[in-house]
Amino acid sequence: MFQRLLCSLSVLSLSIAAAQAAETVPLDTPRLKGIDNFRDIAGTTSAYSTANDGTMRAGVFYRSNALTPSASDLATLNGLGIKAIYDLRTPSEIAATPDTLIAGATYSNIDIIGATTSGSNITNISFHSAAEAISMMQETNRAFVSDAGMRSQFSRLFNELAGVDGAALFHCTAGKDRTGWTAAVLLSIAGVDSSTIMSNYLATNDYTAARVAATLAALPPSMAAIYAPLLGVEASYLQAGLDEVTAQYGSMDNYLKQGLGLSQETIYVLRGKMVYFNSLPGQQGLLGNAAAGAQLLQQLQNSNLSGSYTAYNYYLQSAIDAGDLGGVQSTVGGQVHADAASYLLRQGAMIEQAAAPFTSGTDLKVGQYRLWSTGLAGYLGTDGSSHAQSSNEHSQGLMVGLTQRFSDQLSAHAGFGYSRGSVGGAGGEADTDLTFFSAGARYAPNGLERGLFVDADASAGWLDYDSKRELGGGLGTAKGDSHGNLTGATLALGYRLPVNGMILEPSLGVRISHLDLSGFQEKGSDLALDVDGIQETRRSAVANLNASFAAVDVGAWQLVPGVQVGYEHVLGDHQVDSEGHLLGLDIEQRAAFDNRDQFTGGVNLMANLGALSVGAEVGASGGGDSHGFSGGLKASYQF
Repeated sequence: MFQRLLCSLSVLSLSIAAAQAAETVPLDTPRLKGIDNFRDIAGTTSAYSTANDGTMRAGVFYRSNALTPSASDLATLNGLGIKAIYDLRTPSEIAATPDTLIAGATYSNIDIIGATTSGSNITNISFHSAAEAISMMQETNRAFVSDAGMRSQFSRLFNELAGVDGAALFHCTAGKDRTGWTAAVLLSIAGVDSSTIMSNYLATNDYTAARVAATLAALPPSMAAIYAPLLGVEASYLQAGLDEVTAQYGSMDNYLKQGLGLSQETIYVLRGKMVYFNSLPGQQGLLGNAAAGAQLLQQLQNSNLSGSYTAYNYYLQSAIDAGDLGGVQSTVGGQVHADAASYLLRQGAMIEQAAAPFTSGTDLKVGQYRLWSTGLAGYLGTDGSSHAQSSNEHSQGLMVGLTQRFSDQLSAHAGFGYSRGSVGGAGGEADTDLTFFSAGARYAPNGLERGLFVDADASAGWLDYDSKRELGGGLGTAKGDSHGNLTGATLALGYRLPVNGMILEPSLGVRISHLDLSGFQEKGSDLALDVDGIQETRRSAVANLNASFAAVDVGAWQLVPGVQVGYEHVLGDHQVDSEGHLLGLDIEQRAAFDNRDQFTGGVNLMANLGALSVGAEVGASGGGDSHGFSGGLKASYQF
């Protein structure tokens, strides 16, 4: 008549003392009149704390005795969102007291006792003393561990609980033995400490006190003394099962995996369902992009990726056990998209620099023009800082243009080219293919050869964008592609001054660049982002000094060396950000390059043979945590 198996297991190696104290979360689980042992396994009056700064989630798993609700009880149960009921009783128990089913919930019978010899004895044994009853209850709990048939049924139960999409309820007849053992194992998986697990187990005596007292009062005193141990629970019952785990398997983890055959993934799914971790390993010490990434990883615990068979859930639970987020906090946010946007906003300056030796028209006579080409390549690296991971930028391209001198005071130029960029940062890589057109003019009221001049340059480009992010932690690769356009313009005022065998050209101006990159959806990972479109404008003040030296004759050739130095100061907000979204959660990332001031310097050497000119240029740039170099080969022909 008493077929409820003891359910409880302590976490042998998880110590709540090693975790930070979690905030107390009150529980308002309803008390039911017709089902007195109905409760949430998350706790009695407040949610239990777990190892690793976790808190049990309410409304995931409920436990109870047989489902015999009153009308008001049933209305309450129907409102709890329970999607699955697991009845752990034997067929004879079910026939004697059928469940009243809950609206919207599936029903499954998993007969824990089954046809095992030990189970048969449990249901039919008679007692001559309280000591015999206590001994039988202890042996029952040992059988939960030692009996292969019972282990098989518990294995099925835990696997099915892991697969439920919603809240689940499990119960036996009194809700204390089979149900108690199930609850104890679940609390152990969650990381609840052993004393709390035992307290939860013994709470049955409080919940069922009135019913047990009435039952005992109806029995003759001699019989009541014998059967009293069967109506409630004692610590020795559960402890007998726990000791059997240690004796046979050495640890709870071994019992779960070897005894019940549960996979690590299933154990992690169950824990993900039951526990919310209030902080993640190392989270409190993180800054900037990594802090935002860790926050996203933490918030995703409340998404459908958590507590289910997803790469995210396995990663997060593994990270909790390892005490290390494994770098995913830096890769998850999509910093590379911000890095790529920052890189693109600086391409206008690179285009102007590449074309600069040919665009002034000072070496042309009125009506002449020069056809020119320049190959360009560059690298810029930015060291990691407190707000971002390090990044690197590689670019290479080709530009072809034409410069014509229209009058003593005016020249103009136009060019067409492409630049292929590769930007890496925080586990990601973005490839940018930019096809652009540029045009500009120089006007000098007193003639182009000497004195005050005004330079105006503009460019417009079409952009193809491809990215991939290796997230790490078994989370796969998030890939995305997009398109957009890049425009820019520079207006500068300068002075051309021949002096002592060289020509100096200092200038001051303003530059503006605008990037319009369409939003896109990444694919290929649980944590693929919906990336917002990036519309960024960069305004800066620029100062340049170009110096060219007198030609040196080398045979039939004339060599003309030159030097350039430059300075750029960003006006207004100099930081570039990207924003992404995942399952209703937002994340913002800053580009690693956030220098307000940037310095450049370079040397070039042109070799002229009649109308033909060839040469090369190398340069360096730096500012803040960034450093880089650039170079190019140049050729032109004058008509």
